[in-house]
Amino acid sequence: MKTAGYLIGGVLGLGALIFLGSASANRSLRHALLGLVLLGAAAFMIYLARSKGPEVKVTHKVDFTGDTELERLRCEACGAQLDSDAVEMREGAIYVKCPYCGTSYQLEEKPKW
Repeated sequence: MKTAGYLIGGVLGLGALIFLGSASANRSLRHALLGLVLLGAAAFMIYLARSKGPEVKVTHKVDFTGDTELERLRCEACGAQLDSDAVEMREGAIYVKCPYCGTSYQLEEKPKW
């Protein structure tokens, strides 16, 4: 989307330069006004392309099955007690990142049989 905005802004800017150049050669007020309008449109398109869109925040609710309780969840590497901020959903799997030692691993539920 940003590339399209820059491309449209560039084409409008080029058209503005062409009209402004022909206005100075022919002393045409109409070409000068059209060139200025196109230049403003080019600047506006480039401004839109540079601006950030609305921030989208996606929240996944993770429901643990089996005997896993978040109150008892500990880091596999250092044994630190983990809270809900350490658990996240990525690529359809539950991942844990320890805030103490920095270890990141996928949480796998052991079969019950």
